[in-house]
Amino acid sequence: MKLKTNLHLHTKEDPLDGEDWKKIVTYSIYELIDYAHKLDFKVLAFTSHLKFVYKKEYGEYAKSKGLLLIPGIEIELKEIFFEKHVLVLNCDKSVEKIKTFKELVEYKKNHPEIFIIAPHPDFGFIYSIGLKNLRKYIDLFDAIEYSWFYSKIFNLNKGGESVAREFKKPFIATSDTHVLGNLKYDYAVIEADDLSIQSVFKAIRESRFTNVTEEKDTIDLIKYQLKTNLRMVRGYLENPVKHFLFKIYGLSKNWKSG
Repeated sequence: MKLKTNLHLHTKEDPLDGEDWKKIVTYSIYELIDYAHKLDFKVLAFTSHLKFVYKKEYGEYAKSKGLLLIPGIEIELKEIFFEKHVLVLNCDKSVEKIKTFKELVEYKKNHPEIFIIAPHPDFGFIYSIGLKNLRKYIDLFDAIEYSWFYSKIFNLNKGGESVAREFKKPFIATSDTHVLGNLKYDYAVIEADDLSIQSVFKAIRESRFTNVTEEKDTIDLIKYQLKTNLRMVRGYLENPVKHFLFKIYGLSKNWKSG
C-alpha cells in the first residue's frame, strides 16, 4: 500500500520553537493532523525539539483521521560548543537523556525498535551533524534527510546525498515543517505492507519509497529565514531570562514553569 509520509514535523507544543518560546511555530498538533488529513497523508512523525512531548491522545486523534502518528524527537548531541541535531523515531521519554553520539549508539543497541534519521546533515556547523560525523557514525543512521530547504542556486543536500549513495542509505524527503503550508511540498510516498510503524521503517530501509520534492525560489527561502529570525528575536526579547537559562544552563525540562 502507498503511504504519503512526512517524518520531520514541529508544532507549537515544541519547547524550542513553539509559540510560547520563539514563536516560530504557531499551529497545534491537532491542526497539523487535520491539515495532513486534508492532504491525504497517512504517516506522520512528531519530532519536537529536545523534549518528548508525544501523548497517547495525539496518536488516537491521528488514528481517528486515518493517520499513523509516530512518536519522535529531535535531540541535540553536544560536540564542543555546538549542538548537533538528530531525529529519533518510535522512541519514548527516556531518549531525552541522550547527549552524545556514543550514548545514542548504546541507546539504539538497547532499543532496536527505534529509527534514526540524520536531518539536514550538511547545513552548517551549529545544528547539523556534518558529513564527518555522518560518515563516522553511519551505522547509527537508518536514513538521511533530503531537506526541503533548497533552490536551483542553493542546495546543501548534495553532501548528504553523496554519503547516502556511498553507504547505500535511504535519502528521504521531509518538510521539517515549521510553517503549516510547507507540509504539502516535500514528503515521501512509501510502499509499505501495512499501516504500521515497523512496516513503514522496513519499507524505508529497503528504499521502497519515492520522494516528492521541488526546488524553492531563492528569494522565498531568504524571506523565510528572515521571518524566522525576526520571530526568534521577538521571543528572546520577551523571555530574556528563560532564554538565558535555557541555553546556558540547559534547563530544558523546567523552563516553562520557571
